[in-house]
Amino acid sequence: MLGEKAYDDLVDHIRNWIFGLPDAEELMPLIKMRFTQEEAWFLSRFPHWPATLEQLSQGYGIAPDKLSKMMEAMIRKGFIYRVEGRTAVRYSFTDPVFFFYRMPGWKGEANKWDVQISPLLNRYFSDHLGVDFRSYPTKGLRTIPIAATIKDTRQVMPYEDVLQFVDKQSSFAVTTCACRHRKNVDPDSISCKHESRNCLHFGSLAEYIVQNEMGTKILREQTLEILEAAADAGLIHGISNTTSDMDTICNCCPCCCVFLEPLKVVPSSTRGHQPSNYILEINRDTCQACGLCAERCPMDAIKLVEEVLAFDPEKCLGCGVCAHKCPTGSLSLKRREADQEYPRTMGDIGRRYLIERGRDLSKVR
Repeated sequence: MLGEKAYDDLVDHIRNWIFGLPDAEELMPLIKMRFTQEEAWFLSRFPHWPATLEQLSQGYGIAPDKLSKMMEAMIRKGFIYRVEGRTAVRYSFTDPVFFFYRMPGWKGEANKWDVQISPLLNRYFSDHLGVDFRSYPTKGLRTIPIAATIKDTRQVMPYEDVLQFVDKQSSFAVTTCACRHRKNVDPDSISCKHESRNCLHFGSLAEYIVQNEMGTKILREQTLEILEAAADAGLIHGISNTTSDMDTICNCCPCCCVFLEPLKVVPSSTRGHQPSNYILEINRDTCQACGLCAERCPMDAIKLVEEVLAFDPEKCLGCGVCAHKCPTGSLSLKRREADQEYPRTMGDIGRRYLIERGRDLSKVR
């Protein structure tokens, strides 16, 4: 018997990585619902940085063939990320946002386990993990504008153009929105009215998702259709917060998204998404103050006050949701005065996360 120490060691190991696990009454029940004792023991020694099978074999003292078989189930459960690189296949331990708040909901299942764990996950993020998660400058997603709402497209960088990004991809997958799914199966939460099968993934992550039956392979054309429907529905395109290596586009609503929901609950909270390099511009000469933009704005950055639009630039994410359906074409996005400094790669954002949290990079394993 491995005992409780396996779970304690796993929590300690996770806390040595990017996201801490604040103590709370929900924490250990969540850990025990997600991991067996054997998995906890194994993963408490698994590297966070990518490693080859040969490196893992040396570290565990287990033959490569046997080790590979041991990892199969944990890869399917979303605990271990397997990616085929240019020179080798590498494996890494995923993080709490991935194995708690992304992968389980991607399948969109509503079985007994999902119904039991979802309220715990929602409470733990809202009251504990999310408080820590959103308190740092670098966010997990950045807003990417609806392409047609940008006033001067000559300034658009490739990483800011959702259509250019999709056009360059070769692997596509769609999953259920994990945030919406958790809310919809949680009896203590209000069900979301929005379509939930619209979380998009690309490249090696899309291949990982399809191979492990977490989502469905789709075509480029289907991806564009999903993005168009999401824009029409007033959802925010949230892309991986890097300028390259982006692998996900979420279509976020402020009632469910773990990044955006706190802004509605606690108005003083910092932004959940990294804003885009664009901000709303209103043509007052043609605006008829119909109020549709105020209804559509996910961040309540626009209000109709005595038949005049009032705009709060501090709340604006530069998503273009308001301008997308403006009947008079009076709204558009213009370039902000200063560009955001986004991380370049997934490795860069990981290092930035660690530095912001005061981790010693030389001791992280």
